[in-house]
Amino acid sequence: MAPKLKIILCLAVLITAALACDYLPSPGSPEDSGDVIATAVAATMMASEDSPTEEAASAESPEPAAPTVLKVAFVKDGDVWYWEEGTAPAQLTTLGDVVQAFLSDDGQIVAFIRQFDWNNHEIYAVNSDGSNLQALVSLADFSGMVLEPEAISAIPYRLAWIPGTHTLAFTTRLTFEGPGLVLPDELRLVDADTGVLSQLIASGDGGDFYYSPDGSQIALVNGTRISVVNADGSGSRELLAFPMVITYSEYIYYPPVSWSADSSYLRAAIPPHDPLADPPETTSVWHLPADGTPPSSLLTLAAVPFFQEEVSLSPDLDQAAYLSVVSTGSPPTVDLHIAQTDGSADVVYASGPYSFAGWSPDNEHFIYTESGNYPRIGRIGDSPADYTGVTLMLDLNWVDANRFLYINRLSGSWELWLGDLGGPASLIASTTGDRIHYSFMN
Repeated sequence: MAPKLKIILCLAVLITAALACDYLPSPGSPEDSGDVIATAVAATMMASEDSPTEEAASAESPEPAAPTVLKVAFVKDGDVWYWEEGTAPAQLTTLGDVVQAFLSDDGQIVAFIRQFDWNNHEIYAVNSDGSNLQALVSLADFSGMVLEPEAISAIPYRLAWIPGTHTLAFTTRLTFEGPGLVLPDELRLVDADTGVLSQLIASGDGGDFYYSPDGSQIALVNGTRISVVNADGSGSRELLAFPMVITYSEYIYYPPVSWSADSSYLRAAIPPHDPLADPPETTSVWHLPADGTPPSSLLTLAAVPFFQEEVSLSPDLDQAAYLSVVSTGSPPTVDLHIAQTDGSADVVYASGPYSFAGWSPDNEHFIYTESGNYPRIGRIGDSPADYTGVTLMLDLNWVDANRFLYINRLSGSWELWLGDLGGPASLIASTTGDRIHYSFMN
C-alpha cells in the first residue's frame, strides 16, 4: 500500500475512535470546529502512543472549573433586586412591601417575605431573571398555623433553603397584643418548584434549625437542648442538654450551632445559666458528634454576656473569637481574644471598645469594629489594618478569602458594598429609604 494511502487510512481510523470515545463536543456546541477536531485527533494519537489500553485511550481530560460568580439578592425600597458580578442590579418586583430576601444556592430563585403589617406576612418567590412571581405561603396558610387561642397570627421567623434544592425550610413565631417572642418550635417546608407546603417537625419538637452542608441532617436547637434528625425528620438523637440561659427579657435564648465541613459533627458555645452572675460564670465550647456519641467540652471562656456579644467560631471550628471585660463604661473596654478550640492557645489580639464582625472563609482574617465604626482587618501574627471609607459597617458577610459584603450606614442613606482586601470597594446599591437587606451565593 502506498505511504500516502496508509496515512489517510490511519487518520480516518483515529478520527472514528475519537468520536466513539466522546473526545468531540456535541453537534452545535461552540467548540464544534475544525481546530477542535484536529486537537481531538492529536489527543487520540498521543493516548495510543503513551498507553495502548482501551481505558486510557477513552479517558477524558478534566475540564477546568468555571470561575464562580458572586450573586446577590437584596431588598431596596420594599422590592427585590438581583445583582451578579459584571452586571447592573436588576429590579425583580414592584410590590413595595418586601422586607427580607433569601437566594437559593444555585442563584435561580429568590424567596422573600412580604409584610403587610406586624401581624400579616406572606412568603413569595421569584426567579432571578424576574419570571414566575408566585406566593408560596399565603395569609390563609399562616392562619392555619396559629396553635394558641390568644395569638393573633403566625408569621415567618427563620427561613433557609435546603442545600442543593429549591425547597425552603422555615419556622414561625406567634404574635400577640403584648410583647414577647413565642415560638411554636416546628419545622415546615415549601417547594418553590411545585408549591407543595408540608410540616416536617411537629410543634414543640423542633426549634432553630441548621441543615448540614451535605443536606442529609438537621440540627435542632431550643432553650435547653441540641439534637439532630435525618433530613426526612427521622432518627432523632439528642446531642446535648444544658440549663436554660437567663435572658433578663421576655424571650428564650437558643444558642447558635455550627456544622463541620464534612457534616460529621457540630460545635457550639453555650453561655452560663446566669450571664450576670457574680462572680462571673464561663461560656463552654462543646464538640458534638452528629451520630449521638457523647459530647465533649473543649474549653471554657470568660466571655462577656451573650447579649453583649456571642462567641464566634471560625469556619473550620478550630478557633473562637470572644470578648472579655477589661473595664466597664459606655462603651466598655474589652479584650478581643482569639483562642484555639483545642485549648492550646488564647491570644489577646486587641483591647478597646470593640465588637467582632466576622471570620474570612479561609480562617485567616477577621474584621472587628468599634460598634460598627472604624473597621479593622486582623490576622494572628500581623498588626491590624484599618479599613477606610466606612461610616458605620453593618451586616458583614465574607464572600471568599479576600472579599466581603457589608452595609454602610450614612446620614440619611444606606449602601450595599463589596469590599476587597487587595483593592478598592465596589458600590452595589444605595437608598435613602429603609435599610437594605441582602442574601448572596458564590
